[in-house]
Amino acid sequence: MDNKCENNLKNRELDGITPNDNEIKEKVKKHHLAVIDIGTNSTRMLIFRNDQGKLVRVNKSVRYTRMGQGVNQTGHLHPDAEKRNMEALEEYKNIAADYEVEEFYLFGTSAMRDADNTEAYLDAVKEKLGFEIEVISGEAEAELGFVGVSQCFEEKILIFDIGGGSTEFIYGEDNEIKRMMSINLGCVRCTEEYLFTDPPTFQELERMNENIYAEFEKRTNGFLPSKPYKLIGIGGTATSLSTIKQELKTYCSEMVHESTITKDELERMIDSLASKTIKERQNIVGLEAKRADIILAGAFLLLNIFKITGETVFTVCDYDNLEGAAYRRFVMKNE
Repeated sequence: MDNKCENNLKNRELDGITPNDNEIKEKVKKHHLAVIDIGTNSTRMLIFRNDQGKLVRVNKSVRYTRMGQGVNQTGHLHPDAEKRNMEALEEYKNIAADYEVEEFYLFGTSAMRDADNTEAYLDAVKEKLGFEIEVISGEAEAELGFVGVSQCFEEKILIFDIGGGSTEFIYGEDNEIKRMMSINLGCVRCTEEYLFTDPPTFQELERMNENIYAEFEKRTNGFLPSKPYKLIGIGGTATSLSTIKQELKTYCSEMVHESTITKDELERMIDSLASKTIKERQNIVGLEAKRADIILAGAFLLLNIFKITGETVFTVCDYDNLEGAAYRRFVMKNE
């Protein structure tokens, strides 16, 4: 494991679980901060502390709130999605209270960027929970992803972040962003637009695959860096495919971080996923049940990233825009 983030990973005290009383007694003595990312598919919270300029992760939680439900078709946040997300935020507020979190930063991404009723939801969250949410641009989202990854990698890197509503590409060298872009293709958006049968038909998959490739090829023309570079994947699609490959019954950051997946391995996973119904996918070891309906679209997005880059392997990074937001908001400003 890269020494640059080895200490952070070793010092992480919890990983996405609710603390018990003994753990709380140990943690509340420390100054804790929290960042919450409201994504198109999931809402995540990172509780951490700033240890002399080093971000030390304490608790990382995820709830699958599917904020992007129907946004691509209607342009609105669905009432059910708003309810799920409000409940998750309320739960996170209670968890954070156990850790005596001193300050929060919340940001929303693709679904909240696209929906025309986002402002009303922001007002409702502020009124009920006292949280202020910043809806960030796709470029800002990409930048936060780079900041997170740069805690672990210093070489020439091309990062992709397959989200629920969009995919970000970030190219950087020596901890400096050279260029970035956000494309409105994500695993929730593509599932809702192309996959209607269960399991999907060959024609549905072929149409999705062709359209993803055409959009990626058009948008990344002139963007991709010269080789060699390290291709790095962040976000739920990349980490989920790693846990599927490793058959991890419980998510383990140390085993996911810096794991690799080859194009051949991905193609075999796609064949297996495409042959199964959503219910059958829910039983796959290593796959969160609530990702079962969107993992196939995510895998096709990744397959086409392999195609446009010509790469045959990518490296998974467990540090992403959540850690990037924490570092940018709370650590860098105090340096």
